[in-house]
Parts: sequence; structure tokens; C-alpha cells
Amino acid sequence: MIATSTWQHTFTNYQNIDNINLSGQQHLEIIQPLATNRIRLQLNNLYDETPLEISKLEIYAHPDTKKVVTLHGLKHFSIEPRLVEWSDWIDISLPAQGKLIIDLFSPNKTVHTAGLTISNDLIQTTQTYPNIPKYFFGISGIQVMADQVYKKIAFFGDSLTNQGNFSAPLAVDLENNYNIMTANYGISGNRLLRPGHSTSQWSESFGEAGFTRFDHMLADYQPNLVIFMEGINDLLHPGTGSPMDELPSAAAIVNAVRILKAKCREHEIKFVPMTITPAEGSIDGDIAGWNPKKEALRQEINQELLKLPHVIDLDDLVSHNVRLKPQFDCGDHVHFSANGGKIIAKYIKDQLLRKKML
Repeated sequence: MIATSTWQHTFTNYQNIDNINLSGQQHLEIIQPLATNRIRLQLNNLYDETPLEISKLEIYAHPDTKKVVTLHGLKHFSIEPRLVEWSDWIDISLPAQGKLIIDLFSPNKTVHTAGLTISNDLIQTTQTYPNIPKYFFGISGIQVMADQVYKKIAFFGDSLTNQGNFSAPLAVDLENNYNIMTANYGISGNRLLRPGHSTSQWSESFGEAGFTRFDHMLADYQPNLVIFMEGINDLLHPGTGSPMDELPSAAAIVNAVRILKAKCREHEIKFVPMTITPAEGSIDGDIAGWNPKKEALRQEINQELLKLPHVIDLDDLVSHNVRLKPQFDCGDHVHFSANGGKIIAKYIKDQLLRKKML
């Protein structure tokens, strides 16, 4: 039997959010593509300075089949600050293409190490309103025992990836219909060339520069294919919280993408970059996030990206006159709508099929 990751979601440092666990209980429902009899959970407290106390952690596919998750044989345990650990293996019968339900009980009201989703397709919390950010903590990965090796795809990027409006429905499709496991390595606010450095209250959560955290993803997840989309925040942030002199050249962005592609090639990983989508009309506070100089940079970057093998021209699908088409726009002129995300997911899948990558 082989330990196989069936769900992975990058956590980051939400230092500005208090009382994320005000009720003391968290309920998650996560799609599980594989049938299994053994499972373990990744327990994450990477960015907090106090232990994450877990008084009880239960998993089940049906309320009559609840199993208690333990760590080192203990039902009540804590995850020390700055650590990520795997739980003990738990014997439980789970069907393919079903939901794993996780109930986590903790006295910690404020937890800064957390993940974010907007889509309800892959992971659900008790809040299911489509446009509301849903934060969750404690559990950042799931592994099961499987009888074979499965191919793995990593979605790497910023909020457009992290929110899940395209990546989550695509993940469910790939997992259920192609037996390909997926992981979400998107971080909202993440830049390719620079770490979080902003007057924004969210600056800490923007994370390490994508260029360097890409190495961690390759080492930790070891994907067979990476779907990559970053660069929009390198253009958006300067002048809207970050210094304007941090606006990069098009060559800097393109060279960074080429280096990441070369790293993938060294490990025989297919690298699928996507063009940068538009942000004309975006507003951060009272400040316009976009201007003609930024748009010219985006166009120059995309022209160079289109020269790379395996590139997917997402910009061509979602843009009209340098703006997001209404069916793809969630309303802020940057992020994708839920329905638009599903169109994008199908488009990416069709492109992967055309390129014979599935």
C-alpha cells in the first residue's frame, strides 16, 4: 500500500484575524476521490506562537461511522508553534468520490495559521455563501493508503488560484474522472518576485515570494505537473500599499517564470504557465490599482509567455478590451466569479487534453 495525498491546501499567516474559532468547533467537508481503509491528516500550526490545542478530532463519511483521530496515541493533543505534523494512521472505510467530514474541537479562539477558500466545490465549511471568504485551520492535508501510484497536479499561484473558483471544480473533475490527485498552492496577495511588503492589513498573509516558495512546493508535493499563474500582484501591489518602485520590468517576470520552468524540467515535471489576466478597473481603497503602464507591462509579459511550450492563454478567454468579461468578473474586476471559474476550469481541462497531458 502507498501513502497518497488526496487533498492539500497551502496555509498562510493571517495575523490580522482574531477569533477565527470563536465557537470552539470547526466543521469541514472535503471531497475524497479514492476509496480507502486508512487515512491520516496533516496538522498545521506553522505561523502561530502558541500551541494549537485539539481537544477532539473526529472524521467520518456518515455520522454512524465516526472515528477519533489521534497523535502519538493521544486523543487530546497539541501542535507546537511553528510545526506541521501528521496524525496517526486511522482505520476507517471511505468510499470513492465521497466526502470526508472533519469535526475539530479546540479551545484556541484565535488561530493565525489558516487556509482560505471561496469555492464550495472541493472543501466546504459551515459558511457556504459563494462570495464570502471561508477560513479554516488545523487541517491542511489528507493522505490515504492506496494500492497504486497516482499522478499529481499542483495549482500554483495567488488568490485567483487560492480562492478555488476555477481550481476547485477542475480539481474535482481531474480527481474523479482522470484519477489525478491535486493540491492548491495558491496564496491570496502572493507576488512572484517579492514577499508580502505592504501597508495593507493583509501584508503578512501575502507570504513568501512565489519564486522561492516554488522550491518548497516541488520538494514537499513532488507533482507530475504544475499549473502556474502568478504575476498579477507584482503589477497590482505597487502604488496600492507597496512602494511604486517595486513595479518590476516585464523581463524580470518572464525570466523568473523561465527559471521555474527549468527547475521543473530538471525533475521531469511538466510546467504549464498561464497568461496574466486583466485588472483594469480594480480599486484598492480609493486608489486605482491599474494604469496604462501596468497594462503595457501585462501585455508585454503575456507576449513572452505565449512563446513558452505548454502555455495556456487564459487572458484570451476572459478578456475584452483589457478588462475581464462580465461573465468572469466577480465584481472587483480582478477575481473570477463562481460561474466564470467553472468555464475556466473546463477550458483548462480541454487545453490539457489537447496538449495530451491528461
